[in-house]
Amino acid sequence: MKQAHQPWRVGMTVLVSGLILGLLAFFLIPVVLPGASDSAVEEPLAPEVLAAAVATALPRLDPGAPVPDAAVLKSTMDSALSQAGPGASVTASVIDVENAEELYSRSGGEPGIPASSLKVLTAIAAVQAIGESHRFTTKAMLKDADTVVLVGGGDVLLGAGKDSESVNGRAGLATLAKKTAVALRQARSAGDAAGSMRIELDESLFAGDALNPVWDPSLVSTHNISPISPIAMYGARANASPKAVRVGDPGMYAAKTFAKSLRAELAAAGGGVEIAAEPMRAGAHAEGTELAGISSATLGEQIRFMLEVSDNYVAETLGRMVAVAKQEPGDYSHGAQSVAQTLQGLGIDTTGMHLVDTSGLADANRVAPRTLARALEYAATSEHASLRNLSYSLPVSGATGTLSTRLAAPGIRGTVRAKTGSLMEVSSLSGLTVSKDGRALAFSFYVHTDDRVIAPHKQVLDAAAAALTGCGCR
Repeated sequence: MKQAHQPWRVGMTVLVSGLILGLLAFFLIPVVLPGASDSAVEEPLAPEVLAAAVATALPRLDPGAPVPDAAVLKSTMDSALSQAGPGASVTASVIDVENAEELYSRSGGEPGIPASSLKVLTAIAAVQAIGESHRFTTKAMLKDADTVVLVGGGDVLLGAGKDSESVNGRAGLATLAKKTAVALRQARSAGDAAGSMRIELDESLFAGDALNPVWDPSLVSTHNISPISPIAMYGARANASPKAVRVGDPGMYAAKTFAKSLRAELAAAGGGVEIAAEPMRAGAHAEGTELAGISSATLGEQIRFMLEVSDNYVAETLGRMVAVAKQEPGDYSHGAQSVAQTLQGLGIDTTGMHLVDTSGLADANRVAPRTLARALEYAATSEHASLRNLSYSLPVSGATGTLSTRLAAPGIRGTVRAKTGSLMEVSSLSGLTVSKDGRALAFSFYVHTDDRVIAPHKQVLDAAAAALTGCGCR
């Protein structure tokens, strides 16, 4: 349970101003037909363009809607979740959003492996510690007369070209190169820059190992993750495609892309400045004069991207940025600790929680379904619009992100917002829905097996979410 419900949490007033506005946005969301396949670890990524379709209708969110009867709800949920069979361990928690009452628990307080449902907690911590409107800045600095330093500021969704309208690629390295070239020519004219320059890469914002030692090496070879840097393009992918391979050295890949663009800009404009060599890593944090900078999409936009496509690289970066915001070292251990501490500071029940990363890739993470359901209920009823907005950044059933081909049946499509999770022998589903009677409910379901199957029985979790949504339970 939360430590306290603050006086400002006035139940239905906040529910109406927060949840209803977001849920009404479902009417504008296009819907696609089911039919995607599994990937190695995560759920299927969303297609780049969703097919247009008639918007789905939503059940009315009635401020006076009756609370589901616990006994009827238990019968409904037990029936759905028992379909996993005797060889599976299933845990679950369902919480009424308006009154924060746990209506159903199937060992809901038992810590389990959350897989990518953990990204919900990372998102909440990042908004709380950093701020929804914050933008990460990538800079070019003039370190000395013959050295330009590219400084990573936490944006790992940089693009290769000009600044873009897309979240993935919003800040363009070609734009930074163009601005830097202008500044360098001016510095050359003033006698502050040499004719032959070199480029260094400053990744000092982050510390420690670039790869979490608890991660299985196969996660790198299957392109689920790459070494973590405070500067990367397209979430450490080779290009903007959501299925592009991840590069082995994301920071240097970005630095070489910047160097190529800067070299071309300088050559085209003249002015007596050239880039003489390939980029090298800076030995320490760079001091100097800022030449130019580019800004990322807002944190809120990046979180929406991260949750919709379940991007592990963005999640790991945000965990480290939470640590940096708390003036802790930007390494994987302080990232995990800082996320946990931020949640605890909000009064969310984290009993039994143990985090070793912030993406959910590690099977050593432990989070109870109740903690996730409580976190979702907390965010949905927060006095802060930025936390309420997280509820509407989750994938939408049958429409967007990792739920684009799941929960697409009539009456369910467009109603459930949830984060999926898939690992070997683990499936999870954590989110919000609206019952048949118009009651907003937060839920988290896990299934764990020992049969070496990726994302086992996820259809059971979908069936449980559908049963919860369709249940008036009176």
